[in-house]
Amino acid sequence: MYASIWVWCLAQGLLLENWLAGWYALLAFALMYFVRTPREEQMMCEYFGQEYRDYMRRTRRLFPRIRVHSDA
Repeated sequence: MYASIWVWCLAQGLLLENWLAGWYALLAFALMYFVRTPREEQMMCEYFGQEYRDYMRRTRRLFPRIRVHSDA
């Protein structure tokens, strides 16, 4: 969900002719994101415990890790 909002804000900044209005959404969302996500992760850790901490180690915050498996 957050990754799609980041992309949307970036697209809005690139598409709108008004640079102030276009990039303002990116700035506003960045502030919200960096304040909100640590609180959400803390809440998830408190509720789900070690299971969520394990999940956090396996995944990334915005985009999933791309794992390359070699047959060699």
